[in-house]
Amino acid sequence: MPVSEVHHVAMTVSDVEKASEFYEKALGYRKTLRTDVGGPEVETSLGLPAGTTGRVQYLQGPSKVGQLELIEWNGVKRRTASAGHLELGTFLLSFEVPRDELSEVYDRVIEHGGECLTPPNEVMLPDYGFIHAFAARDLDGNLLEFVSLPTREEILALRAREAGNGS
Repeated sequence: MPVSEVHHVAMTVSDVEKASEFYEKALGYRKTLRTDVGGPEVETSLGLPAGTTGRVQYLQGPSKVGQLELIEWNGVKRRTASAGHLELGTFLLSFEVPRDELSEVYDRVIEHGGECLTPPNEVMLPDYGFIHAFAARDLDGNLLEFVSLPTREEILALRAREAGNGS
């Protein structure tokens, strides 16, 4: 039996207040649980060094699935990833946005300190259809993607056209 959808993604941030404000204002996420973590039970369950503590802020989008957990751990923060898209691990966080709101989200990301790598653009995915998307980096340099996906009807229509053309 499969497990459920992703419940939440935990991201280490350099400043939990600044990061949560960015995700709240730029993405429209809502702050939920704010807590501090630490102690032997947390260290054991997450495999952390003794004495590790963190300040945590959960944020929730329009549904209860797929929350963000932002954690500011005690100690010196550093970015160790240097291989970009070849670095093993999480490459990006992708957020689905209605097509008519993509430009508004782009403007909000910039307004709240994010670095947009491209303006919203259109990309054809074979056997799927056109997506509208842009990529950005949050305040700590994490890669974010904002994407508007084709409807099921648009996908089926494209596949029917491709089948009719012998593709």
